[in-house]
Amino acid sequence: MNPILFSAAKGAERTMLAQHVRANNLSHADTIGFKALMEHSTPMKLEGSGFLTSVTSRSNSAINNFAQGEDIRTERPLDVAINGEGFFALQGLEGEPNELYTRAGNFRLDGAGQLYLGERRVMSTDGPMIFPDFEFVSVSANGLVSVTPIGGEASLEVGSLKMVKPDTADMTMHASGHFVAKNGEELDEDFTVLVRSGYLEASNVSSLEELVSIMSLTRQYEMQIEVMASADEIAQIGNQLLKA
Repeated sequence: MNPILFSAAKGAERTMLAQHVRANNLSHADTIGFKALMEHSTPMKLEGSGFLTSVTSRSNSAINNFAQGEDIRTERPLDVAINGEGFFALQGLEGEPNELYTRAGNFRLDGAGQLYLGERRVMSTDGPMIFPDFEFVSVSANGLVSVTPIGGEASLEVGSLKMVKPDTADMTMHASGHFVAKNGEELDEDFTVLVRSGYLEASNVSSLEELVSIMSLTRQYEMQIEVMASADEIAQIGNQLLKA
């Protein structure tokens, strides 16, 4: 294959993948706790007879930007945001790892007093978090959950939210949209993680930056297509000269 055509085609392919990543980020600009994805490609020469001038692109696995999003004040006691580094632990569904990790803290209670994030149960340091009937609930800075029983005066400790603080370089996004350790192991709780009750962490996606990136990538894709068309014209001219 014409090396110019080959290199342009591979470049266009990787540009389309990058556009998909940016479009996915933009669709999650309002998702609580979402961490923007970043896609990286590097040029790579092809070895072998007939390929010495051909270059392809190798896409590295998309990684996340773990910068903290802005805090949104909700005044809801079971909305919890992590201050600084750390993740909440969730119980995985069937077919998923035993534990998943997230920055989202928009928790809810079901009718049985079980604490959920979406469809997954929220983990305490002793297992899934379960609440008794209560009038008031509070979450302390270190994740300790306390409730005031119905008709009671003294508060009761329900448990502590399980929170972990791994190196973000050791984390990867699971198909569920939450995170897992790259080695597949469950993480130990870290009692230095701090939270704020009544707040949520917004997505760290910048809609403006993603839109600008999509526009830039669209232009790059168009340039690659133009190069492919020019390479085809050059090949046709070469064939005509050989026939002459």
